[in-house]
Amino acid sequence: MTDFWLPHLAFALLAFLIFTRLTRNTTQRGVLLTGCLLLSLVPLQGISLALQLRTYIGDLSVASLVLLGWATLCRFGVPPAGARDRLASLALFAGLAVLLYPAALGLSYADPYQLGFAPRPMLLVLGLLCAVLIVQRSWLGALALVLATLAFALRLGASENYWDYLIDPYLALYSLGALLSAAVRWLLARPTRKLA
Repeated sequence: MTDFWLPHLAFALLAFLIFTRLTRNTTQRGVLLTGCLLLSLVPLQGISLALQLRTYIGDLSVASLVLLGWATLCRFGVPPAGARDRLASLALFAGLAVLLYPAALGLSYADPYQLGFAPRPMLLVLGLLCAVLIVQRSWLGALALVLATLAFALRLGASENYWDYLIDPYLALYSLGALLSAAVRWLLARPTRKLA
């Protein structure tokens, strides 16, 4: 049943974040979010708009939903994650993407996706990473890891693979792109030294 609601949640959050610039206050944002959730249920050619979107883009990972949920809460006045927290979260998901997707694209003989079906070693490593994030006070990445792991343990999604709860191609592209953008901004902001 929950794998039915996850696409509706993804649709509602994505639509809300796209159209939130049209609102002026939190009341209008609340109405918009409710409208987006109701819009996700509207049937078109026999299936809802959210499930139509799911047929084109697939399922988003639980980590993506956590980040979309956080972005939504920020539109309602919750303070955004700090730059360090955001950078640590982006680095975590970019690292997972670099580990998973080259092999998924056939660029390696290793198959890390297979580890997701019996993820005990992954759970240990990601548990340690989560502890490091908590010690560094990078709550957003830690929250995404904890909720993705909890969703996997409770089998809230349609997949039986832990990787599908942790990362998806959209989160991978966003994380890699945002890190690259931050690196370019950092390089451009550095003072240049004149060679004597």
